[in-house]
Amino acid sequence: PTPTPTPTTKTPERYSYAEALSSFSSTGAEGLAKQYLTFLQDPSYTPSIANPDVTMPNLVNAITFVNYEFNVKPSLFASLRGVNTSILDKTRTYLWIGTNSGVTKINLKTNEMTSYSAQGKELYDDKVLLLLSDGSTGVLVITQTGVSHIYQ
Repeated sequence: PTPTPTPTTKTPERYSYAEALSSFSSTGAEGLAKQYLTFLQDPSYTPSIANPDVTMPNLVNAITFVNYEFNVKPSLFASLRGVNTSILDKTRTYLWIGTNSGVTKINLKTNEMTSYSAQGKELYDDKVLLLLSDGSTGVLVITQTGVSHIYQ
């Protein structure tokens, strides 16, 4: 059950890939989101032919991204089935988990859980590819078809 938002809770914002690429900043979490979206949309990226001598396994978490600075980490639980991406906020209060069924935010102090989904109109779709901390107010959620900014 999703709790009733308090008056201070800001409504999640949703962006198509094109809207995110054209309106996001080129720095911080928005810059990383733009970098990831560019990577996702690169038609020349075909892992199966990157090295024809290597057979690419079909892994659950194979849709990942590593930037050259290694400051995007796909998941705290890289081997946990069903978790595509996760992130712990800098205050270590909120754990965000992205799956094929949306996003769950867990308050580690109270164990309160909040779910976000396409059905609740917080996400474009429920297949979460990557979560990025915005540094203070919440996370950017990149799904298969769009980007959402969810505030804590």
